[in-house]
Amino acid sequence: MAVVAALLIVLTATLPGLMTGWFPQDEGQIGQAAERFLQGELPHRDFDDMYTGLLTVLHALTFKVLGVRTESTRWMLLAASLPFLVSVYRVSRRWLEPLDASGLVVLCGLWSIRLNPESMPSWYILFLTVGMLDALLTFQERRNLIWLFVAGLLAGIAILFKITGIYLIAAGVLILMDYQQRQCSATSRWSPGFFLWTLFCILVYSLAASRLWSASDPLMSALHLTLPAFGLGISVLAGEWQRGRGAFWERVRTWLRLQLVFAVGGFLPLLAWLLWYWQAGALAELYEGLIVLPQRRLEHAGASFPGPAAFLLSGAVFSAVCFAGSGGVRSASTSAVHDRRSLRWLAIAIIGLLLVCGHLSAQGRLVCFQAVRNLAPFVSAILLLRAARGDGACSAQAFAIAATLIMGAQVQFPFAMDLYFPYVAPLIFIGGSFGLQRAVTAQRQVERRLQLWRVVVAGLSLFALLQLKSVVPLGNVSDAPAHLTGKPLNFTRCGLTVESSLGEVYERLVDEIQAR
Repeated sequence: MAVVAALLIVLTATLPGLMTGWFPQDEGQIGQAAERFLQGELPHRDFDDMYTGLLTVLHALTFKVLGVRTESTRWMLLAASLPFLVSVYRVSRRWLEPLDASGLVVLCGLWSIRLNPESMPSWYILFLTVGMLDALLTFQERRNLIWLFVAGLLAGIAILFKITGIYLIAAGVLILMDYQQRQCSATSRWSPGFFLWTLFCILVYSLAASRLWSASDPLMSALHLTLPAFGLGISVLAGEWQRGRGAFWERVRTWLRLQLVFAVGGFLPLLAWLLWYWQAGALAELYEGLIVLPQRRLEHAGASFPGPAAFLLSGAVFSAVCFAGSGGVRSASTSAVHDRRSLRWLAIAIIGLLLVCGHLSAQGRLVCFQAVRNLAPFVSAILLLRAARGDGACSAQAFAIAATLIMGAQVQFPFAMDLYFPYVAPLIFIGGSFGLQRAVTAQRQVERRLQLWRVVVAGLSLFALLQLKSVVPLGNVSDAPAHLTGKPLNFTRCGLTVESSLGEVYERLVDEIQAR
């Protein structure tokens, strides 16, 4: 099968660098937390855990099976990424043929854990986000409430990895509001009461979304995070105005049925977690660890998005691809042979530019990376426009994909570093493939866009494979000096290959600790 071949390609590309590079503060924190849990201590009560705690539990179980070593957590991440890639395939098969969906799997794999193999909670939130999207799209197709329950369950589990998993809850609620509007009969009367209820919900949502704006990075945080989130709310409100029809209480019953099934799925893992802490008498400590301390950290930490120049570069690239996909300025008599010839030259230009720029200099490689890095707002805008253009299944899918992309991208707040982009890249590629394929109906244009998509997939995959190592130290997607060399560590609990000077520092530190 094509998807099996795609998984093998991703594994072949990922394994050589799986144990290379680290952020020692991250590896140490997650490793120590897991070890302390193995010793009977409880996160948040007995020690500070940076995250909700499920990651610590899973790492502890992994240590028990594979040994107390840093490498064990990375093997767990690699294993967890395989169901995620299968979910990418399942989602994209709704609009792509098997071979093209497998190409998307390869693209997502090359731009995900290969670039940052540290077992961080944001990876698992990404995996659960795509799984939730798959469940919600399946619900839209089959109208079986069990899929809503599954979607809610995945969103609830995401919160147990990291509190930012709550963005999945927001995405699910908005997707169901949009779905319910699309089920209304066009012949029914408009319900002003339900419109007011929708307006109230969107105002509450918008108030929460406004907190994603960063005063230290006002323009770019607004373009990347706040405005797309507002766009989701406006889309739901506009949909209610245009499509919301039916008796008030009938719509309330439908709305409650959908939202409650989703909420029950989301609340079950949270309830189990709360009961565990209640039994341990540590609910107050859990609240402080999840709500109070993160707020204090946000007051003293953060990183900005790339500047306006990088954003405009991404906009230019996105516009060029859309222009090429639309056929550009050409007459109706333009031949299919001319189409193929122009696409051939476009393929050479895109792939050549990515590979040559990345090969010539580190700056050229970073420019190409940034051109992809800032695509999320543009892809989100196209998806929302596509969702607003009709009432069919494709429009509902467009909104669902837009919601998961926009909410998934919020993981970059407030640390909008290159390190965080791989957590978002697969969602951009899924959204981009949908936007490029589902926006047209003419057969000739569909074929042209499919060929263009194959060019984009090939170019970005080759660029990632040949030019990008990783976003962690010893990688090359950073401002780190190009002359850094690797040094294998030979510790009892860590055998990673890390940057030489840093490795020497830790070797001396370990020797000092053991000497005392």
